[in-house]
Amino acid sequence: MEQRILNIHQAVFDNLFVYIDQIIIYVQILASIFMAILVGTKVMSYFANPAGNFDAYILVRPILILIALVLYNPLINYLLLEPVELVTLITEEGGLSVTGALDGAAFEDFYENTMTTVQDTSTNADGSQGDGVYDILQLNPFLEFLHLLLFLAARVVASYILLRQLIYKGIYLVLGIFVLPFSLIPGNSDVVKKWFFGFLSVLLWLPVLKILQTIIILIGRSTGSGDLFDVDALLSIALQLLMVIAILRVPSYANYMVTAGSGSGSKFSFAPMTQPATAAYKYFTGKK
Repeated sequence: MEQRILNIHQAVFDNLFVYIDQIIIYVQILASIFMAILVGTKVMSYFANPAGNFDAYILVRPILILIALVLYNPLINYLLLEPVELVTLITEEGGLSVTGALDGAAFEDFYENTMTTVQDTSTNADGSQGDGVYDILQLNPFLEFLHLLLFLAARVVASYILLRQLIYKGIYLVLGIFVLPFSLIPGNSDVVKKWFFGFLSVLLWLPVLKILQTIIILIGRSTGSGDLFDVDALLSIALQLLMVIAILRVPSYANYMVTAGSGSGSKFSFAPMTQPATAAYKYFTGKK
């Protein structure tokens, strides 16, 4: 299932790059307008007060923004997609090696078996079969229902993370072409940094997911002897629940490597873009 979702990722991204090619010319025009207003304002201020200093960076930054828009697709590939793809490949190869999986499909099977089959398969001292978790839960219909919900969650949690990542990746990819011209607004220069690190954080979800899946497979194998379940069979349910929670926290774990992000992917929002307009509105209306 995960491989099919990753194939969807690639197909959607290819179409989004085509979409960007169709609209980026208009964004470049918008950036040119912002550039003309910014540079024109600074030049007029300088001529009004020649004794003041004229910062040459005012001219360099808009030019760099226009260059970034022209080279947007290659920059995304070389600065974000390909480096993260390398990290993903490293985590995947390491996972295959340590788990003994022959390919990605076998690795996915190992992970799903660990997430959904957490039961007591040990034998008692007298040679009789130990009480399995499923047998224990059958004693109470409510517990059995909770176990069913946990089973379903364990089956879909990784797919949910990948589908959520697809949405965030698409948003960041398309918003990037608008973030660049809007960064020319005075006081809004940090928006590019927030967008970049937020996008990087979202892209890192996949390698972090592979790391967690490898850890989960290894935990499942280390407890497969039944030692844990001999102490308390219900501990296997607690372990399964912790596995589900750990996978759901993949965005937070990925963010630990990217200081500008947050648990949902980043702290990027439209607030920095609207601050100049909000300040101007309050000034002209006399509101505080």
